Amino acid sequence: MLHIINIRQWVTPLLLMICTHLTAQTVVEEIKAKPQCSAGINYSLPTGKQQVDTPAPDGKKPFYISHFGSSAAYYLESYKEYQTSLVTLAKADSVNMLTPLGKDVLRRLRLIEQDAVHRTGEITVNGARQMRQLAQDMVDRFPDIFVDGSYIDARSIVRNHSIMSMQEFMTQIARHNAKMELRMKSSHSNDPWMYVEDKELEADRFNAETQTCYQAYIKANSNNKRLWESLFGSMDYVKEHIDTTKLNDQLFTLAGGIQNTPLDGVITLYDIYTPEEMLQHWRLHNAKNYISYGSFELNGGNQPFAQRAPLWNLLHQGDSIKKLDHPVVHLRYSSRGMVMELICLMELNGYGLKTSDLNQLEKLGWANYRIAPFGSSVQVVYYRKDKTDDNILIKVLLNGEEARLPIETDCAPYYHWEDVKRYYLRKLYAHETTRYDHTKNKDD
Repeated sequence: MLHIINIRQWVTPLLLMICTHLTAQTVVEEIKAKPQCSAGINYSLPTGKQQVDTPAPDGKKPFYISHFGSSAAYYLESYKEYQTSLVTLAKADSVNMLTPLGKDVLRRLRLIEQDAVHRTGEITVNGARQMRQLAQDMVDRFPDIFVDGSYIDARSIVRNHSIMSMQEFMTQIARHNAKMELRMKSSHSNDPWMYVEDKELEADRFNAETQTCYQAYIKANSNNKRLWESLFGSMDYVKEHIDTTKLNDQLFTLAGGIQNTPLDGVITLYDIYTPEEMLQHWRLHNAKNYISYGSFELNGGNQPFAQRAPLWNLLHQGDSIKKLDHPVVHLRYSSRGMVMELICLMELNGYGLKTSDLNQLEKLGWANYRIAPFGSSVQVVYYRKDKTDDNILIKVLLNGEEARLPIETDCAPYYHWEDVKRYYLRKLYAHETTRYDHTKNKDD
């Protein structure tokens, strides 16, 4: 039975949400004010901002945190990604086909490549700092959790940057209290619920209708003639020797990655783009992320269900932990794609948005850098008075901020655990039923 809603308690958060929406910056304003946001999921979640928590009702205190997060900022995983654009510009320079700006961009690309030597796939210095700050923020925010006898269990997928992120986070926590029990593990045995690949859903991801839609969107957001004229001395040379689509993507990826390295503040590549060109690049990557991980209607709107196993795990752990005497923290480190899909599956802050119109994403605030940047996380924090308290409340933090759930509550941003569990179990069971019927019909 859903809890009866106190109108005053419900209306106040709603009005605050509406006011926040009206005063918040649009995507265009954010990217123009801070070009780093255009890096999308390669943007680094800012740290050091002191969050103010809404007091929990009825004297309840936190006793359990379930955390699903992505790794900190890291170097690209293939050294070739640093070399390809550099080689392209170096060849042009060898036949005197670079403008003065093109030559300077080549110089900057060499600095970026040198910084990445022997570091591919590792978290950056900025990334390590980011993880330590995020860990300290958690400790400072929930002192009732990090006490003598607390149990902190961390697991990561078997990827270097995920393991390193977990280690940095746990090292910072260990500095706080030596009398906590800490465990770390990275194993492929965790893959079925931490690094899920759903081949059936992936096969539908870019179906024919989706491809047609996305290609039209690319065409509408790909006006880069000015860029090539600024870098190369001859457009005939560009047409004959340059794969402009590939080079465009490589340069913008490197531009977005500088913010995560020691080169931040030393060089930039954003100066070679106009504000509109940066927006166009961001739009293409944002749309691709939405198609791949969001509820895009043209490919069925079911891509987030790839992360049903992590959500099942979250629900199971939330029930199994209720009667323990000591505080517990479960930390999970996976990919940004996994975190983005989980956020969309849980419909946090309206990111379960369903549309077939890619142009609506920007207007409705579906922005990848807000959802799953480096260091992103979903944290479910559980509250009770004591172990005999059956009315457990939870709140969800999305990238450290109190999030809205698609569930009624009389104490927002807190939600009754039984209501949350019921909502998501029904959603998962409904999907499984539909999936079973679909498979059965195919076999028939």
